[in-house]
Amino acid sequence: MKAMDGKLRNEQPSAEVGVARAPDLPGTTGFQAAAGVASTEAVQPLVSVITPVFNMARTLQRAFDSVQAQNGRWEYIVVDDGSTDETPRVMEDIARDPRVVAIRTTNRGIGAALNTALDLASGDFVAFLDADDEHLPDHLSSHLSVMARNPDVDILWGGLEVVADSPDDVLVPNIEEGFGFISIHECVTQGTMFVRRRVFETVRFAEDRAYCHDYDFFRTARSRFNVLRLHEPTYRYYRNTSASVVDRLKANWPSERQETRLA
Repeated sequence: MKAMDGKLRNEQPSAEVGVARAPDLPGTTGFQAAAGVASTEAVQPLVSVITPVFNMARTLQRAFDSVQAQNGRWEYIVVDDGSTDETPRVMEDIARDPRVVAIRTTNRGIGAALNTALDLASGDFVAFLDADDEHLPDHLSSHLSVMARNPDVDILWGGLEVVADSPDDVLVPNIEEGFGFISIHECVTQGTMFVRRRVFETVRFAEDRAYCHDYDFFRTARSRFNVLRLHEPTYRYYRNTSASVVDRLKANWPSERQETRLA
């Protein structure tokens, strides 16, 4: 998940609209309200906000509420990766908003869920939101402004506000090194990525990874596209969520390099 050198730049702190019927995809079921587009918004970029979800009924509504608080044109695509809790009921509730496309699939993993959502996306840009996190109110508008000022940039990342129970929660495995821990602020996390949709015509998420799919995507994309790091926090990242993938990974992660001894 750690960013590497390459075509990376830093920007220091400054300060379903019109979604068509969801395509029929193998192994999916969907529900969506009728949609309409206000003519005054026709020239504004459309952002596809994507949430993959698995058994997150408790926090999914909160995540969606943060999307509803955004300015501008957006569509919200939520893909349920075979949840067994009340997630489908929550999805039915939020799908009353005409800007929402909600899809259920069999359990295939987060990479497959993300790629399913990308197949449905019609926005000029793609943003991501984990089902247990939140976009701060200016998340989408601030990223669109950065993209407008930097037309050569294809991918934005960074800008976390972390909610944690202890200082140790901010430390996550250093995937690039294969051992040790680094601050989550130095990691490329899926939620903070804001991407021109054309990037996904070339690079997609790996579907055979249980974790670090975001780092895997970023490592490939950074060699082909221009990347800019942001620092101003616009994404609220909850590290105190139960059943965290990061916590499970940290439990067995080596703190030091493992030496290979020859007999």
